[in-house]
Parts: sequence; C-alpha cells; structure tokens
Amino acid sequence: MLAGLAVTNITMPFLSVMGPDQEFMREWFQRYYLNRPPRPPERMDRREFGFMFFDREYVQRHLGFEGPGELHSFIQGQVPSHAYYSSAYYQFPGAATMEEKKWLGADLIFDLDADHVKGAESMSYRDMLARIKVELLRLIDDFLLGDLGFDASHLRIVFSGGRGYHIHVMDARLASLRSHERREIVDYIAGTDLNMEWVFPERTTASREINGRVQESRVRSTPSPTSGGWRRRMRHGMMWLVEEMRSRDLPDLRARLPALAGASDAMIEGMLKDLYSKSGARDGADLMLSGNALSNFSDRRHLDLFLKLLKEEVVPRFSAEIDEPVTSDIKRLIRLPWSLHGKTGLCVTPMDREELDRFDPLRDAVPSLYPDRTVEVFVRKPSVVEIKDLRLEVEGRCEVPVYAAMFMIGRRIATLDFPPDE
Repeated sequence: MLAGLAVTNITMPFLSVMGPDQEFMREWFQRYYLNRPPRPPERMDRREFGFMFFDREYVQRHLGFEGPGELHSFIQGQVPSHAYYSSAYYQFPGAATMEEKKWLGADLIFDLDADHVKGAESMSYRDMLARIKVELLRLIDDFLLGDLGFDASHLRIVFSGGRGYHIHVMDARLASLRSHERREIVDYIAGTDLNMEWVFPERTTASREINGRVQESRVRSTPSPTSGGWRRRMRHGMMWLVEEMRSRDLPDLRARLPALAGASDAMIEGMLKDLYSKSGARDGADLMLSGNALSNFSDRRHLDLFLKLLKEEVVPRFSAEIDEPVTSDIKRLIRLPWSLHGKTGLCVTPMDREELDRFDPLRDAVPSLYPDRTVEVFVRKPSVVEIKDLRLEVEGRCEVPVYAAMFMIGRRIATLDFPPDE
C-alpha cells in the first residue's frame, strides 16, 4: 500500500498508452467519480493535492483547490488512479516548492500496513486485512484512546483501499508538533528503548550491619495490577510469557522465543525451575506476580534472562505496528477519503470507532456502482479470490462480476489482455 507520497516526488511530463486493463479501470473510475465525487477534506483550501493516473507515468502534485467544485472538476475530468492530499496545512498550498508553501501545521497521521505485520506475505488478502484490524484496534483502544487520552471525536479511521488503514488525529493542540515531537509519540507506541529499570525498579527489602558494613537485600518490583501505560502492559506481558513457556520443551521454546538464542540449555532450565517450582500449592511465577517482586530467582543470571525475554519478546507483542516515517513526516500526502485505490478498485473508506467493529473491507469498500453483470477475464495462474459474498476459484478464461474484475485486474490477478493462443 502506498500510504503517502514523500516530498521528493516530482512531476515528469511523460504520457503512456493505456492497455485494455487501464482503459477498463479508468472507465469505471470515471463513472464512480461522476456519481460520487470525493468529499473535500477539512480546510481544503490549505491543503496540497497530488495524483497518479492510468495514462501518465508521473505524479502530479503541488496542486491547490479553492473549493469542492474545482476539486471535483479536476477528478472527474482527469480520472486519477490514486488521489492524495496533504496532512499539512499551508499558506500557499499550490506553490511549486515546499519552502514557498509556508507550513502552518499538520494533522497527526498513523499508517498501518500489511508490510509491517510478520507473516502477512503468506496470508490470504482477507486474512491479512483481518490481522491488520487486530493491530488497528490495539493502536486505537490501548494507545490513542487509552494511554494518550485522545478524544474519539478527533479520530478519523480510514481503510486505505489497499492493504491497511490510516488514522487521522485532527486536534488543534497537535497541529503545531514538529517531526521530533511526533517521533516521541511513535517511540512510545512502539515501546522503543523502553527502560526496564523504570518498569521493574530495584528496591531494598532488608538491610543489616555485619562487621560495620551494611548489607542490603534488593529485588526488582513488578508493576502492580493498578499500574497504567507500559507498566500495566508489561505486567500483562509477564503473564503471557509465563504461560507461553509453561510445560514446553527446550526445542519448542527456542523456536518460539528467538531471544533465547545464546543462552545455554542449563541457563534456560534454571530459569524455568525458578519460575515453575512449587512452594506449597503455588509455583514461583504465581508468587512473583502476587508478591509484586521478581524475587523467586535463585541466580541473578536467571533473572537477567527473564528480563531479556520481557524486553525482546514481550515489548514487540504488546506494542502497535505502525509505519513510523508516516507519523513523523509533517508534509506527507495521504489518500483522499472516498477516492478509489488504483491497485484494487476499492474505496478509501472513512469511519468512526463504532463503525470499525462491523466494517468488512471486501464488502463495505466495494463501490455499489460496480454491477453484478459479468465480464470475461484471463487469470494468469490458479487463484482464489474472495470479495463481497463470493469465493472464486479461477484460472485461465473465466467470467466474473464487474466488481470482482476490477479487484482482480487492479491486483494483477487477471487481465483483459488475452494471450494470442487464448
């Protein structure tokens, strides 16, 4: 998914000849835009716009529009394959250089893309989008509405039309944040350089004087059940890790937890014995959580290994997957809501938090304008396509509904350019 365009993109005047696939998609895009032109963004007269096309091999940007009519006329006449607008506000958005535009502020943008989800390349398109939605809900509920305390009314959630989602935080208090300040928000959400000394601080449990010297007994505290933010998250992460390791053999543990690489079998077994050895009716891990202290380790090295697992295995699992450069970029172009995505034919669909739970991209982002009537396409290799209420197993020449053809042609699963022997 092309979430946004960096400021280095330039316009290169080169026209290309459209093939049957581009002509087919452009025709349906034009029908869509004539019937449902995209709604302009807030403060559109302060935004820069950029476009890509079916019949041109360049990006056209540095465009400004005074009102919805101008924007709609451009889109309906030029029929872009991708439409973008700036997260930033400018005094002169149509100026040819970034310096001349005079930056005034920017929305805070988050981008979640399948490229950042482990294993997404082996998933079906539907499963990939479902996995992204899990990450999206964690970002919204745990971080944006939770830890950071943003108001739900300031969030606009947008299905990108491709492989993920965008979140626009439109709060005037955030508009003036520069890149390094936005980067701090990214680092918090990602758990970057999370200070384990802060999460699990050492405290003195006892002290005594022997031969004039004071000896102290010290333990690391675990976050209490009432903790907030990353301390609460790491407490839950400890519980996950303890159960993840319970009753697993060493080869399985090493396969599941790459952070164990470099630790000897004896060291791992020693840590496990400390965690799961019984003290009365309770094991060490249970006592550790209930006692709010990492005090059940017989060897400091076992504790250090456990802390290493918490940092390298738990933190990534309890953070949120986002495209970090998008959030810190204060001059980004982001997809225009209600425009169409040139690589799927799907609609860039905005929604609020309540609508997100029931949103199905392969149903709700398919434009109703695309008809059910069939068109013949050629499928290059055996494929399974799920869209709306269909599950198609296709290969070679086949007839599919127009809405499925748009999706398949956009994703290059199918073509209207039939091979000569077909």
